[in-house]
Amino acid sequence: MSHPSSGPSLTPPDWPHCGHGTTPEDLVGCRGIHVPGHTACLAHLADPDRDTYLASLAPGTDIDHRGTPFTEPLLDALLNALRDPATRHPRLGNARFESATFTGMAWFGSATFTGTARFTSATFERAARFESATFMDGAGFASATFTGDARFRSATFTGMAWFESATFTGDTRFESATFTGDARFRSATFRGNARFMWATFERAARFESATFMDGAGFASATFTGMAWFESATF
Repeated sequence: MSHPSSGPSLTPPDWPHCGHGTTPEDLVGCRGIHVPGHTACLAHLADPDRDTYLASLAPGTDIDHRGTPFTEPLLDALLNALRDPATRHPRLGNARFESATFTGMAWFGSATFTGTARFTSATFERAARFESATFMDGAGFASATFTGDARFRSATFTGMAWFESATFTGDTRFESATFTGDARFRSATFRGNARFMWATFERAARFESATFMDGAGFASATFTGMAWFESATF
């Protein structure tokens, strides 16, 4: 997701989008995808319609909220609707958050994604909390922007994990994370401290052309497969 300094992008997304808040300078408006059966995104849906939609969700439901701007209370409401009563943690099926913006804390700790989790080009303006989360299929964070700390301690990635070209501005914590599939961090930028201590990489770990600007810790990490660090900068 690009963030041009001259103003909002004039190119609409390739999904039916909300359009809330259009101006002569921003003819696209809100880029959030329509909630099924409505012409607004989850953020701009009328309260009664939002309540009805959230009530229709169940643990493991597939969701699509591409381009949607999430405040912390809105994200909490969505995850509460997907909370598994047996574990008391959110359980999501296929989850599409591409190009979404999280303006508050993004609390996904201990969540389980039973389908593919797509956060490509998402923006996390504050801390992103994925501690002990389980990704049972692919996890896509390519080109995502983490402005606050990104915490993935003890997370489990069963499928492939894409963090290529992601930007981590705050500290990045992957201590004790387990990557069963390939872990791809090519061209990622770590502006804060990056910690991968005790992490387990069972297949390929790809850090080619990654940039570590404030130290990187891999002490006691386990690499079972190949590890590439060509052209990485420390």
